[in-house]
Amino acid sequence: MYNKAFYLEGNRGNNAFAWEQRDEPRRLYVPSVIDGSLSDVELGDEVVFEDVDEHGVLQSCKGLRNFIKCELRGVPCVVVDNHNHALYFWAEALEQGLIERGAKLLHVDQHKDMREAPEKLDLEDVFRFTNEVCNVGNYIRPAIDEGLIGEVQMVTGEADLVSEVSCDILNLDLDFFAPEMSYIDFDRVCDFLHEALKSAKFVTIATSPFFIDQELAISKARLL
Repeated sequence: MYNKAFYLEGNRGNNAFAWEQRDEPRRLYVPSVIDGSLSDVELGDEVVFEDVDEHGVLQSCKGLRNFIKCELRGVPCVVVDNHNHALYFWAEALEQGLIERGAKLLHVDQHKDMREAPEKLDLEDVFRFTNEVCNVGNYIRPAIDEGLIGEVQMVTGEADLVSEVSCDILNLDLDFFAPEMSYIDFDRVCDFLHEALKSAKFVTIATSPFFIDQELAISKARLL
């Protein structure tokens, strides 16, 4: 479904953020997905997310040139920019037999992304749902409600980096490496992620344009 890039238009999904503060054309770019490796993750030229920051200033954030299907230490992986796109690729992984229904999710992110979505997940229309209904903050709960995701382990800070960890899906937001999180040793986080990869069957990584500089995010991804 992501074989062609498109624009998300209308007051829906991520495009609903700061709707009244933005000028026309109010639309966001969604890139196509290609096969590659982490070295192919690169910044594009299109705005993929717009919202006002804590100072009330509108931020127009560029995202990835392409989403990338690759492997992370031998585990199937998809790299996206806005994190809600992970939902579609979880459903696709289920259809392909990479994961089973009720998968255990390890969510490594500054944010819990667990707000309620405005409607329930329809797996027959998961692409539309992912882009037009969900946004970066509410894509996990619909997956739980439909039984796609079972147990969720949240890692939002240093205290959550436990020594023993297992999961079916590793869901990493690269904003975990944003400057405000730099008090956490990078190598310690990598050790935690590598331990999780021993059991993971599928990985989703988001570069989160509004929450971390994209060049920094890409550089951290390539070190994983």
